[in-house]
Amino acid sequence: MELLGERFVQNAMLASVIIGGLCAFIGVYVILKRIAFVGVAISEISALGVAAGLMLGLDPTASAIVLAAAAATAFWYFGENRSVPREGIVAFSYVVAAALAVILIAKNPAAEARGVDLLSGNLLYVEARDLVLVGIVAGVVLAVHILLAKTFLFVSFDRETAAATGLRAGFYDFLIYLTVGVSAAVSMKFAGVLFVIGSLVAPPLAGMLVARRTGGLIVSSVLFATVSCVGGVPLSIALDWPTAPTIVLVMCAIVPAAAARRAFR
Repeated sequence: MELLGERFVQNAMLASVIIGGLCAFIGVYVILKRIAFVGVAISEISALGVAAGLMLGLDPTASAIVLAAAAATAFWYFGENRSVPREGIVAFSYVVAAALAVILIAKNPAAEARGVDLLSGNLLYVEARDLVLVGIVAGVVLAVHILLAKTFLFVSFDRETAAATGLRAGFYDFLIYLTVGVSAAVSMKFAGVLFVIGSLVAPPLAGMLVARRTGGLIVSSVLFATVSCVGGVPLSIALDWPTAPTIVLVMCAIVPAAAARRAFR
């Protein structure tokens, strides 16, 4: 209880709530569009961006955003042009990014000295300026999605019909991919690949098991992520477990609980 009063623990909890809520919100579209592995690959490519930035002396967040945006554009492009299966490109990109990220971190003493962990992140190292950055990115992404909510949902549920009605389905689809990429890149820098992937997948899955409408799905997904973060940080301290993996386990535990509730009802 004393540790919960420490500033670094409070920063970690707030950062996890913002990042977890943002990724859970974006994850609804990832699940609806059936591109979960695209989210996984973009998260790993964001990790490569962080590793490359540290190696080259660049801002890790900026390099992660650039690579993630490029990857999101490429995955969207191969979804539009089916000459090459997108699934193959996504899987190939994930493998290359994962291998390069590990090698770059292993060969960079500065990264090891700064405690960089691309898998489980460094939530307990989050500072006030990091919270400002995460908050700004989350605000911009949420604003875009709120303004275009109906269009994004229409394109996600039935893109062919959306295009037939005259909507620029390809453009709005690209915006969804781009927001996934930016969200994953900024989140990865502080929370790690595991946390980002878990937040993209687990809360929306639990939300689908309890919600009857799309609005309820979005609200419940963000709520499940928030509850997991608020409960996961103290749990990780009490058990002396890594913070991000503990939160992800709490998120994943909600899914079977939601499934049991659905079966009971």
